[in-house]
Amino acid sequence: MGTFVDAAVRDAMHDNGIAGVSVAIVDRSGIVLTRGYGVASLSPARPADADTLFRVGSISKTAVWIGVMQLVEAGKIGLDDPINNHLPPELAIPEEGIGHPILVRHLMTHSAGFEDSVIQDSFERDPERLLPLNEALRRHRVHRVREPGVVSVYSNYGAALAAAMIAHVSGESWQDYAERHVFRPLGMMTATYREPYPEAAAGSHGLVAPMPLELAGRLAEGFSYDSGTLRSRPFEYVTNFAPAGSLSASANDMALYLQALLVPELMAKAGVLRTDTAMIMRTPLAGNDPRLGLWRYGFMDFSASRGRPSFGHHGDIIYQHSTLEIYPNAGIAVFVSVNTPTGFSLLDSLPAGILNTFVGPVPVPQRGADALAQARRVVGVYSSLLRPSFRTERALMRLLSYTTVTAEADGDILEGGQRFVPVGNGVFEHPDGSGRIAFHEVGGRMRLYDSLSLSPADRVGFFEGRSWLVLIAAVSVLIALLGLAATVVSIFKLAESGRRATQILGALCLLWLLAFAAFVISISAWLADSRALVFVYPGKLFPIACWLFLAATLATPIAAIFVFGPLRPKQWSGWQRIQQCATFGAFAALCMTLYAWGLLGFSGW
Repeated sequence: MGTFVDAAVRDAMHDNGIAGVSVAIVDRSGIVLTRGYGVASLSPARPADADTLFRVGSISKTAVWIGVMQLVEAGKIGLDDPINNHLPPELAIPEEGIGHPILVRHLMTHSAGFEDSVIQDSFERDPERLLPLNEALRRHRVHRVREPGVVSVYSNYGAALAAAMIAHVSGESWQDYAERHVFRPLGMMTATYREPYPEAAAGSHGLVAPMPLELAGRLAEGFSYDSGTLRSRPFEYVTNFAPAGSLSASANDMALYLQALLVPELMAKAGVLRTDTAMIMRTPLAGNDPRLGLWRYGFMDFSASRGRPSFGHHGDIIYQHSTLEIYPNAGIAVFVSVNTPTGFSLLDSLPAGILNTFVGPVPVPQRGADALAQARRVVGVYSSLLRPSFRTERALMRLLSYTTVTAEADGDILEGGQRFVPVGNGVFEHPDGSGRIAFHEVGGRMRLYDSLSLSPADRVGFFEGRSWLVLIAAVSVLIALLGLAATVVSIFKLAESGRRATQILGALCLLWLLAFAAFVISISAWLADSRALVFVYPGKLFPIACWLFLAATLATPIAAIFVFGPLRPKQWSGWQRIQQCATFGAFAALCMTLYAWGLLGFSGW
């Protein structure tokens, strides 16, 4: 297997410009291989090896759920307990008009009903902006937007809240708890949620002790691959929500973790969980569609996305991406991590290649009856539920959260650039059997469910989508340009009465143009590279643009009153009146659209 993995990894690194890769593979008899490839750092030059610490993103959450089950075993919490029973008072979740409390199990299945928030204060480059976990959760509390237990929508906040619950019940910081009760008993001697911020920042901000210098010297840097050149990227701190994404671990660490997840007796031998509890954590708990992936006590169910029984977790930060996958029936577990976004595809291709080569291929799907009718039923534009519902960031996340489903002549559909074959009852499968999606009507809308119960999406009408936003914005900008031009002409040609009305309209048009100019300039870099959004949002210009939108919206009815009222030129022809009505009608439609998108004024944390 080593020869196969070496060749697959090195080919991917060459083809995709990947700086470094970390791989661990185990079976029931023990560790098959642990290896590092490529570079961990450019300055100083340092190769990646099996002891290099890669940053594994949301794989961090898996230890949180193990910690929850440890407290369940100890009788200190119950899965059906309201979480407010086990949180410090400052983190208690308000009802917000939702009658049912959030239970512990809802956090484990990402069904607490929270909105999402990812582009403000989740990642930091400045260690002076870091916060202790409880303070970050209190200051950046997301809202409840749906009843708990109804639908699973991935939540970093919910996972971090679960860790805060563990810390409160145990009396230990999350970083200490994870090391003492999960990692060190399993022999994972370098795995840690600590990050390499300065000691001074830790002391002044009330943070836990930072990553030891010896471990910091083993960290893999994040890279980007631009125009054929690898570039080292600044460190992105995840300390504010550390339990959800700050874990750093080596291939050697992750091999021990894989073994314990694959062979539950090892979990018991280490004193981490009883064998029966570890086995329970493999079983489905809840999710969005039983034919797809159901959450397994905080672990993702990969059975639908991988085409064979499996569970684990994916992990992503800005420049490093990872996957941890356990295949109990096949007796194999795999961990892969890359420190360059261009290596993302390796997280799919390497585990699939290993399983297909050494276990056997998965069956390919059979196209169901009435394939074309099934496909046509689900075409449309879908907007993800994994987005903010409050604060101005909701507008930008809406812009980035659409996916389009189109039907092919043979009944296949294209979704997110991938082809899926209809297999019946609203289920569509990837042609090679490696993934499924499903569609159901919910509340009169068609809903798209992904195979991991992460990000369901509702079909939206034309006036709810970004196509309408772009269209009404383009029309309004054109009208504003024509109105401004007419104002310039009026200075020389129109009579006094017509001139004043046109000048008021011109001032309004100028205000709208200034707002759009500020908006386009402020978001252009973000749309070109959405990774930059989390570090620089909101910037200085974007809030100004939103306030200019609000000012223009308030000015629009005032200008209309004057233009159609006391300053209305008596010599206006019927055609001129139609033109002015159309102008204000377009501006009114724009005002309502911007209000619906949350772009009138700026709100943050």
